[in-house]
Amino acid sequence: MDNKGNKKIRERLFKDRPLSGISLNEFERPTNDYNTNLRRFCISLGLISPGESRIAIVYLLDILLKARKKRPDGLDSYEIIKELYKRKVKIVYANILRDLRKLMAVGLVEKRSSLYRIKENMKLNEIISSFIKPYIIDRMLSKIEEYAKSIDKTD
Repeated sequence: MDNKGNKKIRERLFKDRPLSGISLNEFERPTNDYNTNLRRFCISLGLISPGESRIAIVYLLDILLKARKKRPDGLDSYEIIKELYKRKVKIVYANILRDLRKLMAVGLVEKRSSLYRIKENMKLNEIISSFIKPYIIDRMLSKIEEYAKSIDKTD
């Protein structure tokens, strides 16, 4: 392939990059098992894939959920690592930061002056109804509808 072809591919890849993304999955009704519900919650939001064995993000979310009462300001990344190691979850620091970025991108976690916490120390259902649904899901659905209308016009 010549240089022109490579340039076109690079331009196209750059232009087609999504602004944000969320993958939704549906499961049966919640059980009485907290860990199962938390894991399914993470899978439902696309944070992990079904059957994935590396689920440190679930433990990370659990730590932040439990810390919101004791430490309303949040935890720094080293406190999170200590807590993960207490639970015998071995994870590389870079992966913890990646998982924290995933949780922030979905809108569950916020970072304030190098401390991570659940967004505004809210309940998860409040975060879903106040932030994720209106600002992420509804916005994405309206864009998808715009694409559909545009396609229907030219069809």
